[in-house]
Amino acid sequence: MRDGTRLTGRGLALLILGTIASVAAAVIGERDLLWVTLFVAFLPVFAFAHLRWTTPGVTFTRTLTPPTVPLGSTSRVVLHVTNRSPGQGGALRFTDEAPSALADPASFTIARGFGAWRQAVGYTLHAEHRGRFPIGPLRGRACDPFGLAYRTFTARGPIATLRVTPQVWDLTLHTGADGLGASGDATPQRIGQAGADDVLVREHRHGDDIRRVHWKLSAKKDELMVRLDEHPWDPSSTLIVDTRRLAHSGGGPRGSLEWTISAVTSAAARLIEGRNRVSIVGPAGTVFQSGHSGQGAHQLMLEAMTELTPSGESWLGSAVADPESWTAAAALIAVTGRLDAADAAALVAVGGRARSLLLVAPQLDRWSRPSPEHDDALRMLRGHGWQVVTYAPGETVTDVWRRVMP
Repeated sequence: MRDGTRLTGRGLALLILGTIASVAAAVIGERDLLWVTLFVAFLPVFAFAHLRWTTPGVTFTRTLTPPTVPLGSTSRVVLHVTNRSPGQGGALRFTDEAPSALADPASFTIARGFGAWRQAVGYTLHAEHRGRFPIGPLRGRACDPFGLAYRTFTARGPIATLRVTPQVWDLTLHTGADGLGASGDATPQRIGQAGADDVLVREHRHGDDIRRVHWKLSAKKDELMVRLDEHPWDPSSTLIVDTRRLAHSGGGPRGSLEWTISAVTSAAARLIEGRNRVSIVGPAGTVFQSGHSGQGAHQLMLEAMTELTPSGESWLGSAVADPESWTAAAALIAVTGRLDAADAAALVAVGGRARSLLLVAPQLDRWSRPSPEHDDALRMLRGHGWQVVTYAPGETVTDVWRRVMP
């Protein structure tokens, strides 16, 4: 809406009809009627001129409570509007603009008559999308008392920002030195004494590099054992967040994409709290990588996940594209959408570098329709040492995590 002064439909009609009537009165020689019609014709002009040359003295302050909210919650907006223009006597209609992805603009009317005044107005924003959203500017529309003309203007005041983060659930999660635990028979073991000769091993899985086989221990146990990490007690974890747009079902806070992002954010928050170094990767590349733990790392992670957008890749992409480039991690946690055989093969390839493997995937027959390809991918991952847990619509991240850590 561009600022400016215009006639309303009523004002334009009076101007046209008054002009026509004035011409007719002049032609027939009715002087008394002419004065009346001229008054009618010039009334919209007077209203237009008054609004055009009277500068609206409207200022405001805006408060968001709270300014940061999790997805699916609400924030209260309070505007303190002040009018310092005593010549403004008509009602003022305001629109507080907001991005369409967040909400429709909030509109309200203040009718206080002539004189200076101050008014507080509040409304509620429902956070249905993640991200940073500017709230404002505050647009105003001033009319004359007869509704013949109006002026649009922008009130003077700051633009606020509402930050909508993923929902973070309180999880009971143990990784790294505490031991998340891998599924099946792939439980890691430590041999030797703590120190330079400390070696972490586990049972051999299909796809493991033969160069990582610990031959001495394999002979002792009569089964192949592989080395995991030169520094087995280094508390680092890698999380894979599947942001592929086509791999998810539903939309908004209740869609599987937002469920996935919320789950990864919650797990990362708990890991950082437990002094783990955390890396989060997605189909488009690295999302977050912490060089340390603590509150600073938590805030940086939350910022990165807040700004995360759906990607157009058709598979997990660079998240698992080059397994050899990955460093060993205490735990590898993947929260995904719909999977196929290629996705599962990539996860299997990268899984050999972690001592704990967890996959959280959607139960597709509850989200959209059954997919044999997705079910085959889950079976393939279970067969290669991954603990696989599925989630359904309406389940919270906490509910699903109880099945991970009974």
